[in-house]
Amino acid sequence: MLGSLNRFDQQKVIEEITFVCNNPNSCSSVKHSTLPFKRLFRSKNQFKSYHYLIDFKITADNQVVIHDIYFDTNATGPKPRESLERNMLYNVKRQGGRFNGAWDSDELQQSKDSWGLSGSGATQVSNQHAAVNGMQNSLNKATWLMGAHLDVAYPKDSFDTYTLFHNPTDRILYDVVECIFDKRKGTKSQNAQHLAAIFFQSQQQGKKIKWVVHSQGAIIFTAALEEYAKTHTFKLTSQQVAVHSPGAYLPRLKSAAARLGMLVHQANSNPFDLVPNLAGQNNLSPSSLVRSLKFMGLTFLGTELTSPHTLPYLGLESYHTQLRLAGNHRRAQDVLNYIEKNT
Repeated sequence: MLGSLNRFDQQKVIEEITFVCNNPNSCSSVKHSTLPFKRLFRSKNQFKSYHYLIDFKITADNQVVIHDIYFDTNATGPKPRESLERNMLYNVKRQGGRFNGAWDSDELQQSKDSWGLSGSGATQVSNQHAAVNGMQNSLNKATWLMGAHLDVAYPKDSFDTYTLFHNPTDRILYDVVECIFDKRKGTKSQNAQHLAAIFFQSQQQGKKIKWVVHSQGAIIFTAALEEYAKTHTFKLTSQQVAVHSPGAYLPRLKSAAARLGMLVHQANSNPFDLVPNLAGQNNLSPSSLVRSLKFMGLTFLGTELTSPHTLPYLGLESYHTQLRLAGNHRRAQDVLNYIEKNT
């Protein structure tokens, strides 16, 4: 398996092999680190072992012989506690129709049922479409949500599978810290380093990949492009990206992508969404500030149907309908007033 891994995964597995050779009688642990500083230092691995198992034996002359490398099925996949989920690739398969909007809980449930995991994990991007999810997304949520975002990002494409680069959540505090790490100019998070290695692997293989990134996913994607540029000169001309509700500063993302020859599609964001407006610093006008703060409660505490951030943005008329059908007539009127003022 080692030969099929990207450089980031290879490095992690080699570190595990080195540990095994130096400590052949030690049991591997998959527990989360209990050291607060280590968990805050997001450029370091947050777990005591990586999500691969090393199959080895000790010979009579006390030599360690490595037989094979496997996914650790106890570490991969959805977990009852979301903070135990790992940053890795998953293949996702369509199980229902395309996302064309969700107006009530029944249609939302249909969207959630439209995608499901295929297998326990993947070592590389094997589909033409791929996605990076935002913060506070369990693996199960990221699976269907990013499928919906891909449907909206590439409406003319017919596809039944995609590869999810899962950005696991570690509760809001650590997720925010991770965003801060990736927005800095220095060392990037494990997520960004991993994604940069996937860029290189996919480009080497000549794969044409259409990405969509949402929320924190745009921050990770920007950081990965910058991380990639530190050590690689290969252009990423076979890859492109659609940006939805970015937590990243768009000019920075576009600049990093342009230097590497990657196409960036027109960003798609709800004008009432605080994340791209304020967190991403993409619209700091007084009117944007008022709109964002007015809808802040729905952004962070609303449902998928009322939040201006979670579901793919299909236009103000669609968002107005979502709010009205959800019974939030006050905010629906705010959206209607904005439509009338700006049309």
